[in-house]
Amino acid sequence: MTDGPGPSPVAGPPDPGAPDPGAGEVAETDPGSPEVSETETRAELPASDLPETEAPAQDSALSALRHEVAPDEVEAPSTSPRDVATEPEVQPSSVVHPRVWQRRVAVLREQGHRRLRWVVGGVVVLVVLCVALLVLHTPLLALRNATVRGAQHTGSEAVLQAAGLLDHPPLIDVDPKSAAAHIEKLPWVAHAVVARHWPDSVTITVTERLPLGSVARPGGGVAVVDASGHVLAWLSSATPGLVLVAPVTPGRPGTVLAGPARPALAVASALPPALAGRVLKVAADARARVSLDLGGGVSAVLGSTSGLQAKLTALASVLAGAHVSPPAVIDVTVPDEPTVGRPPPGSQT
Repeated sequence: MTDGPGPSPVAGPPDPGAPDPGAGEVAETDPGSPEVSETETRAELPASDLPETEAPAQDSALSALRHEVAPDEVEAPSTSPRDVATEPEVQPSSVVHPRVWQRRVAVLREQGHRRLRWVVGGVVVLVVLCVALLVLHTPLLALRNATVRGAQHTGSEAVLQAAGLLDHPPLIDVDPKSAAAHIEKLPWVAHAVVARHWPDSVTITVTERLPLGSVARPGGGVAVVDASGHVLAWLSSATPGLVLVAPVTPGRPGTVLAGPARPALAVASALPPALAGRVLKVAADARARVSLDLGGGVSAVLGSTSGLQAKLTALASVLAGAHVSPPAVIDVTVPDEPTVGRPPPGSQT
């Protein structure tokens, strides 16, 4: 007796509590079989192509597929140390309190206002300066009154021309120091002071040189000089006064006599009042020996200028103490032992 297949179980109604086989797993099919389960077909269709009544079934199929995926097959997001290190972190200080922010804005606004005030102030000052310069260079503030004092030999016009004031320039352009320096280049002027008086006046005070004597010029006439040897003027004829003789040729007015004239200038400048009115000529030779012409055939020999004051004092004593009959030569080269004698033959006194 052979056992045949047993009776197949009778399929009863589905148990409501039993799990749906199609919901827990996907039915395996033969790869070569053209048949496709209804569940897979429905899963492949887009959600928009499914009827609204079949949407819950599709969701249940997708849920079953998610449950069948092993936990170890799910890849965790990559969190390498480098990625963690480069992720920006929110610092507590990056959050600015509203009051602090308002304070910063107020400080920046105040700085902007301060810069604006400086810029506006600078522009105002620049405009004021430009306007002031324009006003100062107008004819309203030009030179109108110029007073020159002390220019007896030089003349006021020569002084104003040297100072550059003949054209009545704006008073702001008058430089007192520069004008005085130009005036002092004039032959007779020893010192000059220029003063401005706003709005339109200038006063020039001149101190002139004192003439000491005259030096003969080779071409005729004489050159008037002062004690320092400055040539003050050229005259066509000799004038009353002291005559200086020295181996020099005087230059044009404004120049200075050469060195060989210095001994004669030194003696002429040192003459005391008792001798100044009597001496007619002071002569110095090439060896710097000085002699005096006292007039009336009387002369004096001083020699060098060393011990000059003692020699002049001795000469004044001889003239005051004894009557000197011309022609005579008073030798005071040795001040303590002055001598009076006759001039040597052929000499001129």
